Amino acid sequence: MHPKASGLHNPYRRLALRLAMVAAVLLAPAGTVAAAAMAEADDPLAAMLAGEFALQGGDPAAAAAEYLRAAQARRDAELAERAAAVALLAGDSALAERAIAQWEALAGTTVAVRKARVHLAVQLGDRGMATAMAVDLLRGADDDEGWQAVAQILAAQPSSALTAGILEDVLGAGAAPGKPEAYLAFAEVSARGDHDALARRWVEAAAARFADSPRVWLWQARLLREAGEDEAAREAIDRALSHAGDATELRYAAAIELDAMGDARAAAAALAQGPQDETSLFARVAFLARAQDNDALRALYEELSVDVQDSDDVRWFLLGQLAELLERNQEALRWYARVSDPDRRGRAELRTTVLLEKTGKLDEALRRLRTLQVSDSDDGEVLRDAYLLEAELLLQHERMSGALAAYDRGLMIFEDDPGLLYSRALAHERADDIPAAEADLRRMVELDPDNADALNALGYTLADRTERYEEALAYISKAIELKPDSAAIVDSMGWVMYRMGRHQEALEQLRRAYEMEPDPEIAAHYGEVLWQSGEKDKAVRIWREGVELDPDNRALRTTLERFGQ
Repeated sequence: MHPKASGLHNPYRRLALRLAMVAAVLLAPAGTVAAAAMAEADDPLAAMLAGEFALQGGDPAAAAAEYLRAAQARRDAELAERAAAVALLAGDSALAERAIAQWEALAGTTVAVRKARVHLAVQLGDRGMATAMAVDLLRGADDDEGWQAVAQILAAQPSSALTAGILEDVLGAGAAPGKPEAYLAFAEVSARGDHDALARRWVEAAAARFADSPRVWLWQARLLREAGEDEAAREAIDRALSHAGDATELRYAAAIELDAMGDARAAAAALAQGPQDETSLFARVAFLARAQDNDALRALYEELSVDVQDSDDVRWFLLGQLAELLERNQEALRWYARVSDPDRRGRAELRTTVLLEKTGKLDEALRRLRTLQVSDSDDGEVLRDAYLLEAELLLQHERMSGALAAYDRGLMIFEDDPGLLYSRALAHERADDIPAAEADLRRMVELDPDNADALNALGYTLADRTERYEEALAYISKAIELKPDSAAIVDSMGWVMYRMGRHQEALEQLRRAYEMEPDPEIAAHYGEVLWQSGEKDKAVRIWREGVELDPDNRALRTTLERFGQ
């Protein structure tokens, strides 16, 4: 037992006893012995009070012991339940076992008692007992309560090996309830613990038992896709869609899987089936735009342009986006002008300013952005973006001082906003004001020391524009720990190594970054290190690939000019 939890040596109990004595004197009829009785060491009121004091004082073990004492004295099942819950929270397994036993004796073997026994067995690390208790709960609970409790307890378990062992035993015992959601929940818990084979077994068992469940087939598709089995994944998605009916959320989940396999066109086609709502329509546009399927975008635009209701702001905004994608700028402007709903009006105005600039009306675009900035809109994100967009349009026209002024005005309203700070830092770097760029990036890191993008930007700026390579390496190293799969950060690591003269290590990092994400700026860096390492033909090939990706990329153009390419 916790040393603070025994008798009158517990300071919380001494205070509770004093309070109980005062209460007894105030409440008891004159001439009775109630005050003396209340002062007894086993008084349940004092124990309850001591438990509350201990819990508020941050001592859950002492609190659980007092709750249990009160439960035993009063034969109170609710107090025993509270004692068990607090003991489990405190990690005092022996006390939790006593409290659960008392609770069960008073309340019977309820579902809640079974849950507590599963929790205790898991806390003890006893796989056999935990499996037995889990099976007992799964078979003894009605509806979804049992499997949801087991999934929740196992998901919170720090030992993924123990969790996997219990789930493997439960599956082997055939104890999973007759709902596909339970199988998928246990698959999810398995996958979170990196037990992919076990997750797949749960999903396969679900597919065998619930062949008509679209959610099961979507899970099957996800696992197959992650294993690189795209053909089998497509078959599973087709099975899911065949049973999805009119459920938009299921068709959307299928579209997400198809898009993850690189088939945005098929994703849009999946969403085109069945009734359409705002979510499916906007997603179809996004997928078709990603697939660069202008024919399908044009067909959707013509379809949605027919019989548009006078008050359909959602449709107008969507038509504006479609017209913009199809480069029908004047039509897009007319659609956006019709949007009046406050939730979309600001976004429509932002898109309008972009189109005005495209049609040669920069001054009007800037005027509208500044009007939006001082409007009474409740959408803070739109107001912030109005400053970002103003600066971006000015930068496109080489008006650096105006862009910096826009960022400054925005930061006066949205102090320390990460988007504004980051964009202003890039503008300062572009203007060769490295101290100012560094100051903005350092402020971002001060505000969020685990912001991998800010750490990377600061490290890259120091590596590229100063000779403080060791400092740059430290920032980039921390960034890569936070986001090891970021091609941009891996590229920065390669670049700082190149700047430090570590060419072979630089090549390895830059090759990996370019394989992760073919990007014109990464191509510029990779090609330069290849060239300096004597692989000039390969360097030229990589640069050409970068030009095909984006012929206007500033970093790539600068690199090609330096090397006479």
